[in-house]
Amino acid sequence: MICWGQRNECGMLCKDDSYCRCGIGECIKDFPVIERGNWRETELADVVHAANLRCHEFLKNLGSMVQIQSISQGVEYETQNMQIVERVTQHLVEMSFNVETMQVKPTVEGSDQTQYVLFAEYFSSPAKTNVVIYGYLDVPPIGEEEKWTHDPFQMTQLDGMLYGRGVATSKGPLMCWIYALDAWQKEIGDLPVNVRFVIETSHYQGSNGLRGIIHDRPEFFKTVDLIIHCSHLWIADHAPMVPTSHTGYVFFELEVRENTRASPELRATTGHEPMTEMCQLMNSLMDVKNGVLVKDINRHVMPPTHKDWDIFCLAEVGTMEFKDTCDIERLPYERSKQQYLQHKWCLPSLSIHDVRVNQPESIRSLYKPTRIVAKFSVLLVPEQSMEYMRYLIKDHLDQAYLRLECIHIARIRVVDQLAPLNESRHDIFRRSFKDAFDKVFDCKVHIPDTITISLPIVNDLRKFCMPTAHTLAVPFASVHSRPYTGDESISEKMYGQNLELFLTLLYEMSLQGADCKCEVEKDYCFKVGHGSGRDFRHMVDLVQTTYVVLEMDTAVNTKREKLRETLKRSPDAKDVLLGEDRERSLI
Repeated sequence: MICWGQRNECGMLCKDDSYCRCGIGECIKDFPVIERGNWRETELADVVHAANLRCHEFLKNLGSMVQIQSISQGVEYETQNMQIVERVTQHLVEMSFNVETMQVKPTVEGSDQTQYVLFAEYFSSPAKTNVVIYGYLDVPPIGEEEKWTHDPFQMTQLDGMLYGRGVATSKGPLMCWIYALDAWQKEIGDLPVNVRFVIETSHYQGSNGLRGIIHDRPEFFKTVDLIIHCSHLWIADHAPMVPTSHTGYVFFELEVRENTRASPELRATTGHEPMTEMCQLMNSLMDVKNGVLVKDINRHVMPPTHKDWDIFCLAEVGTMEFKDTCDIERLPYERSKQQYLQHKWCLPSLSIHDVRVNQPESIRSLYKPTRIVAKFSVLLVPEQSMEYMRYLIKDHLDQAYLRLECIHIARIRVVDQLAPLNESRHDIFRRSFKDAFDKVFDCKVHIPDTITISLPIVNDLRKFCMPTAHTLAVPFASVHSRPYTGDESISEKMYGQNLELFLTLLYEMSLQGADCKCEVEKDYCFKVGHGSGRDFRHMVDLVQTTYVVLEMDTAVNTKREKLRETLKRSPDAKDVLLGEDRERSLI
């Protein structure tokens, strides 16, 4: 069966006759985008005004959230993590969200802390865009190298600035979204779009808890049109950047084990120990002076465009600041800011994560390790293949093993991988974002061609959404406000503008309308939500009715060329009104 709708615009090929019940005047696409909802710009103005009056309330609530030490490393912080998740859950339940909180037992080696994942949904109407907002509540621990002049777990308001751990990177952006949704509900009584939240407390642990359970919840994502997350990509004053590409990765594990079959003479001649060979193999991958040493690792990478070079020159990011923040003396690519940013944002990179040795504690000083395991990963940019990168690393280590005349057993394996994500730069949601940004900040949004952003969990979430879904990284704070830095801050003015931006973005997205999703969810057009009185079903009574009804014979339905019979006129014809149990007569 084909779901045609009245305007012949749907054209969904459904699995069987009973899969989609859309008929005349019942499919979402029966109505123009402007008629599918009933939102006015005056309502947006009212919501923005009401939100501005509640700014003190919002900041007070954010301060109480910052006080909770929701650190994702350490069993001693489990209570605080549970406390902050319960507070967010209560807030969302009060806003009529359906909330499910899940506890995830530790999956990371060496971690005993329970992780929490929160799924929340507010469904208003099938005629609205389905948006997933990804956020996290955990913060990294305070490092000794961080230079804090204020208490990191006490939000300080000083000279128009907000200081505190998470105000610009985790709790601040997420709570700003919740405040924006709360303002719409309090003022209008509904939301302009359908909103779902995915919130976790293990972001700084690689989102292992969340990644372990989203594969069991495809139903939550299958009708999603857009994934939103926040970034710190205000690269300069009046210069927000919104990348359209997300990096992928290949995670490797290299094991070197003692070769017990090697003769004592060979060992004495070479002087090689398993640890020695591990160090030599890892050093063959990269060094401080030349960076990554793997040949052809930059193959298939798109060169930066003129637009990208303009962004490199515009960005207020320098090598000295990065070295001072991370306590690094030298970088492989520091001859110019442009070269540094190209390698940081546009090229693949290699990172060494861990080297582990299993040895008894009692004889540590006398023990020579016989088995060493090293973990490293390669960051992929769009147009790069995971298969090709696996071949490159294996071939490089093979040649290094022979060149170094290693004698012990070495094995390389892939333990995890994720393909990079590249999206359109001109989709409807980026147009909505540009319009919202223009209204609030009155500045140009920079959308690069080859610059990427690294947030692997978004790639994972995107795999379960609609084939036409998109992702949007909303700049929330300055590029200088990074995690693991002292005196994390954002100005009160910027926080208020971000709140207004979120309010406006919700409105702009509502103007785009939504497509019929009966192909992925049975009878999606018939779902009833909180905003059914304002959507296209409310417009059915206002549009001009027709005498034409669709009648199909069962025998004809089985033949593709006769899916639709001749339309007939009948003064007594009746049509079932979408979402109601009553019948209305056609005039």
